[in-house]
Amino acid sequence: MLRFEPVSEHISRLEMPRRFFGLSNFSVSVWLVRTGDTFTLIDTGVPEGTKHLIPALKEATQGRGPQRVLLTHAHIDHAGGLNALNLVWQPEVICHREEAPFVTGEISYRQIQTKNPAFWLGRLMMPQPVWDVKITQVLEGGQSAAGMAVIHLPGHTAGHIGFLHPQDMAMICGDAIMNIGGRLTMPFPFSTQDPDAARTSIKRLADLDSRLLLPSHGHPITHNVRQTLRHLLRDQKKTDPTEDW
Repeated sequence: MLRFEPVSEHISRLEMPRRFFGLSNFSVSVWLVRTGDTFTLIDTGVPEGTKHLIPALKEATQGRGPQRVLLTHAHIDHAGGLNALNLVWQPEVICHREEAPFVTGEISYRQIQTKNPAFWLGRLMMPQPVWDVKITQVLEGGQSAAGMAVIHLPGHTAGHIGFLHPQDMAMICGDAIMNIGGRLTMPFPFSTQDPDAARTSIKRLADLDSRLLLPSHGHPITHNVRQTLRHLLRDQKKTDPTEDW
């Protein structure tokens, strides 16, 4: 059985396997944040991952489940477990204002117009799930949710957000960055709407005072967070020196 494993005093991580274009070792992580006697789940993984998620949540919360679900964004590997969670616990569902129409199905990612040619092709392969849930609250950057600061990190999607836990100095950053094979990278181009905005969001992450960086794909960054992010930005500048960094 997969279990939530602690990464800090208040945050635990569940890493779930996901097959992705034939890569069996490409995983997605979700995060359980404890605040007193209540629990907040950040992201839900893919639909097929709920066979791991539900038992792990029951064990970690003594059956109570999460009071709320915060979504970094609505791609299927982050919001795919919403229906199953709703059947078991009916948690509140909270996301950024610009992401809400994709959760409710009013808009599909396939409809997005973009200047990024990789995303123009990649969007055609994106599933169009239907989630039978209601959005309880919509967020903007600069607010707080479950005791965490809401940080708007657009680029991968327009409504992508992260959550900064003040006591643990932990930044849950979704797909704003990825840690693939121990190497920090930008999000995949074919699923990123605006690469320029994504780079700006990485700069924003590098300016934050965080001790832990918790991406959805790959292992947490537990040392030298700012230096690691700035190294990624330097590498990106070398790749494209014409960009305004």
